Amino acid sequence: MRDDHDRKTASMVGIRIHDVGYWDLHNFGNEPREWDYGDWHHAVMGVELQTASGPISVLWTNTFYPYGVEVFTEPMRTFLRLRQDGPERWSVTDHREWQVRAGQPVTAVETLWERLDLGPASDSNGRIVEPARTVDLPVALRLDFPAGPVWLVAGIPTEDGTVSTTGDEIVVAFTTEAMLRFGFPASNFTRR
Repeated sequence: MRDDHDRKTASMVGIRIHDVGYWDLHNFGNEPREWDYGDWHHAVMGVELQTASGPISVLWTNTFYPYGVEVFTEPMRTFLRLRQDGPERWSVTDHREWQVRAGQPVTAVETLWERLDLGPASDSNGRIVEPARTVDLPVALRLDFPAGPVWLVAGIPTEDGTVSTTGDEIVVAFTTEAMLRFGFPASNFTRR
């Protein structure tokens, strides 16, 4: 699985993104959807990148258990049950953070893997139903552009300004400072 993941992410090098959309449940409220937090965005269900060679969808899945960020060459609607009342896509291509990267090539892609020790799992009677195991989880993806990196994180924003990783939502970060606030350690992965 990890080799397949790495192959799909590596294939993004050289592509140029022309349009960016975020996906979430239908916004039934009277207030506009809140997703722009300055140096980070809350894309929720996923990010759809339009390129000359077709769409690339970046979303969270449970392929790697519990949740990880993955890349697919199908449109987001392939993964969602679309109804008239949602989920829905909204364009963020005109946002300043995406505008400066529009048309630029992706120069490098890197995945931040986290190793989790799980189990053993037991049922309510205490019987072991699954042995202990170790899994590698793709927690975040970094896309490098000449204008600077973008990080796509499988995580949920918390009230204290951090991100709970291995979550079932997508957070987009545009600065090293945002990644550090989210609780990621200073490393080559988080540096600009």
